[in-house]
Amino acid sequence: MRIALQGRTPELEELLNRFRERRELMPLKARALKGLAAELGAVYGIGLPWKEIWRALAECGYEGSYRQFWRMAVRLTGISTHKPQKRKNLPPLVVEKEVHQLIVRERGLNSGNTETKEKPEWQIQREQEMARLDREAELNRQREAQLQPKKIFKPSAFVGRGEN
Repeated sequence: MRIALQGRTPELEELLNRFRERRELMPLKARALKGLAAELGAVYGIGLPWKEIWRALAECGYEGSYRQFWRMAVRLTGISTHKPQKRKNLPPLVVEKEVHQLIVRERGLNSGNTETKEKPEWQIQREQEMARLDREAELNRQREAQLQPKKIFKPSAFVGRGEN
C-alpha cells in the first residue's frame, strides 16, 4: 500500500509537519520520534501500517532504518503488535470408566466453614488424559518386555584351583 503525495490523510500531514519542525533533532533519530508519539499513535490508529508511516517520514528526511523506526514507534505508542493466541477447547474424551468428580476444598479457610468446590472442567480433562497416557505407557512396557530375548546362557559359579 503506497500513499500518493496528494492523497495523504490529515493525521499523516500533521505528523510530517511536526517532523519538519523538529529537523534539528534529525541526527538523534529516537529523540526526533519521542516528541511525535501522539501523532504516531493517531496515524497508526486510523489504519496506516508502520511501513507506510516510515516511508512518508523517510521522504521528509528521516534517516533511520525501518526496523529502528518500528521498534521505537511501538515503544513510544505502547501498541502491542502480538496477536492474542486462540486456545483450543478440548473435545470430551471417550472413557470406558465412569469418573466421579472429586471435590476440592478451598485453602486458607478453617475446617468449620470450608466451602466445597468442584474441579474445573479443564482439570478433569487433564487428569483423564494423564490416566489414559499412563495406561498406554504400561501396555508399551509390557509389550517391550515380551519382545526382549530370554537369557539362555547361565554361567556357573567360579571355582578356584582347588588349592588349600
